[in-house]
Amino acid sequence: MAPAKRVYVAEDDTGAVVGSAYVAPHYGGPAAGIADAGFMVDPDHAGRGACRALAEHALAAAKALGYRGMAFNAVVETDPAVKLRTSLGFAILGTVPDASEHPRFGRVGLHATYRSL
Repeated sequence: MAPAKRVYVAEDDTGAVVGSAYVAPHYGGPAAGIADAGFMVDPDHAGRGACRALAEHALAAAKALGYRGMAFNAVVETDPAVKLRTSLGFAILGTVPDASEHPRFGRVGLHATYRSL
C-alpha cells in the first residue's frame, strides 16, 4: 500500500510560508511505488531557492517513504521548472507536441519526466 499524500512548506526568515509541496502516489495498484509531487511558490519569492529546496526535500521524503521513482507526465516545456527538474536528475522521456495552449507562446509541448530514487 502506498503512503498517503504528504504536504510540506517552505518558510522565509520571518516564518511566513512562501511555498508548498506535496508527495503522493503517482499511480495506484501495482505501480503505487512511483511518486508524484507538486510545487507552488509565491511569485514574490521566485528565484530565491524555495522551489529547489522543496523539490530536494520532496525527493528525499519520497525515497524515505519507500517510493522507487518520481514521475511528472504533463510538464509544460516552457515552464522554468523544466531546468530545475533536469538539474535534479529528471530525464525527459518524451514530449507531446502542441498539447498545451500557453498565453504567451501559443501551442507548446508537454513533457513526461522521470527520475529513479
